[in-house]
Amino acid sequence: MSQSKFKKISINLPKTAPSAKPKPKSKYAQPSPARETIESLVVAFILAFLFRTFEAEAFVIPTGSMAETLNGRHKEIDCEQCRWHYHIGASQEVNGDSESLIPNARIESSVCPNCRFINDVKDAPVFHGDRILVNKFPYEVSDPVRWDVVVFKNPEEPMRNFIKRLVGLPNEYLMIDGGDVYARKNETDEWNILRKQDPNKQLTLQMIVYDNDRPETLLLENGWPERWQAVEHNHSEETAAGLKLDSNGWKPDIENRTYAITRNESATSPRWLRYRHFVPDEEAWGAVMNDPVLPFEKDPAPKLVSDFCGYNETQSPRTYGVNETGVYWVGDLTFSCHVDITDTGERGELLLELTEGIRDYQCRFDLKSGKVSLEYFDHALEQQKVLDEVQTSPLGAGSHHLIFSNVDHRLNLWIDGKLIPFPTRGEYDAPATSLPTNRDLSPAGIAVQDAELSVSQLKLMRDIFYRAEQSIRIQMERMQRRSDERDFGDQFDFSERVSRSDLMFALAEPEKYGELYLKHEYSVEFPQLKSDEYFVLGDNSPASLDSRLWDDTHAVPRHAMLGKAFFIYWPHGVPFLNGGEGYPITYHWQVDQGGLQKDKSYPKMRAPFYPNIPRMERIR
Repeated sequence: MSQSKFKKISINLPKTAPSAKPKPKSKYAQPSPARETIESLVVAFILAFLFRTFEAEAFVIPTGSMAETLNGRHKEIDCEQCRWHYHIGASQEVNGDSESLIPNARIESSVCPNCRFINDVKDAPVFHGDRILVNKFPYEVSDPVRWDVVVFKNPEEPMRNFIKRLVGLPNEYLMIDGGDVYARKNETDEWNILRKQDPNKQLTLQMIVYDNDRPETLLLENGWPERWQAVEHNHSEETAAGLKLDSNGWKPDIENRTYAITRNESATSPRWLRYRHFVPDEEAWGAVMNDPVLPFEKDPAPKLVSDFCGYNETQSPRTYGVNETGVYWVGDLTFSCHVDITDTGERGELLLELTEGIRDYQCRFDLKSGKVSLEYFDHALEQQKVLDEVQTSPLGAGSHHLIFSNVDHRLNLWIDGKLIPFPTRGEYDAPATSLPTNRDLSPAGIAVQDAELSVSQLKLMRDIFYRAEQSIRIQMERMQRRSDERDFGDQFDFSERVSRSDLMFALAEPEKYGELYLKHEYSVEFPQLKSDEYFVLGDNSPASLDSRLWDDTHAVPRHAMLGKAFFIYWPHGVPFLNGGEGYPITYHWQVDQGGLQKDKSYPKMRAPFYPNIPRMERIR
């Protein structure tokens, strides 16, 4: 990781000039020389403390292990089909600090995380990684805090600096299970899920599943189903995968991407608008891109939401066909929408729902009184439970933006940008089982009864899924221990190990996925941290070399912590003119016939450009 240091500022206070005339003695006692010395030292200490607070160092992010909190060398893409703006990693194109091109590694295509269209990105401008400021002072007077983004010396390569998110604290045991991180202090304690104390920080880390304002229009025009539809829904597992359309429910405005319902239509029972994860594949896009359009599956099966990460989903001649990014089911989701209420009715009610496994998690609004409750229905126990209730101002007639999240065994609600405080903070105990069901094929919904309103700006996001991985050395040791412990009665068979591809192809069949997942290495525990050690993870879990994967250790010692990343001060310049791509001023170099040759087909830097001000922001 390259870095540059700011110059430290020193302050020289002017010396007191000697007086021309002797001053009359004060009626107060003069301070002693010892006192003057002590006072001078105190003042000097205070000044040093104040200026030390602003001690910072600049770093450049080289890779995408913290994407998209922090981007390494990357490209920014506007999807040709849905116009979703996304980033893709490009550090794999070059050799380390030399930044010479690796043969056949130039990225040619990428997959949009929103509509899954394969975009040609070969000639898209490439940008350096984010330049960030790291505050070193906090770690000189206090210890690092969980969920800080930290810069540290790599324990296995002490000359290199790494940047990750701090997750595990001294003396803790850590476990990754089902994409979440757990900790405990003793082997006999219960595992506790690690939540971010500030839900607003959690909100900034969500990743796109689908933005309804950026649909796969070309596919929809040729028979692909809309993901949000008015359906008949009664929470039975048998109907979740094949929900019947409700012709008497919500009415879509396809052009404006809105859905409306009247009091008459919702008078007798809740009317549902639900999301199903109809994910286009390469075959479907290939069919509609032909002229004439070729036949394709117009009644696709919905799939489980997975940990698909568009930042990693790129192809080059060197990597063609090896990506497996959308592998694991992600049940921790966040749903947002804009609601325009016309009539609240006499007993008007609005319900937001997120499904995860055997439970439906709900946020229920009484539109007249303003009472809001957090609830869940557990299908295994056939039990409805109210977690919490608060009294808010009635939504009433007007426009409101709502965000409802179910992340890390906690429900959160935002109304018009304000986090609503619940006495229990929306926290709940985990259910008996954490495997998906058919209901997870329709994981989000909104229902209305006895009210007239419309919804728009529907967006579904997902939480970071931390993959349960270990270094090759530790994996081999585990396999050897299992082999040594086997006897003729042992049912474990290494030939039965499930690959990521097996899981990926089972995403349309939740029951089969669950069976395979239990045979997969889905959970991993790490040895207890020492009293001066920390455990770190990258936000881009599928592409992060972090505490999970180091061979010789799984921890960062306290003395290796350099500081807390706190601000992106220069993301990259945004080129303009020449169709928004600027004009090349420098080019990449690549190895050719034993030497370095300039590749004039691939500009490295472009001008003119202006600052990317919206991305100059505090790092959360």
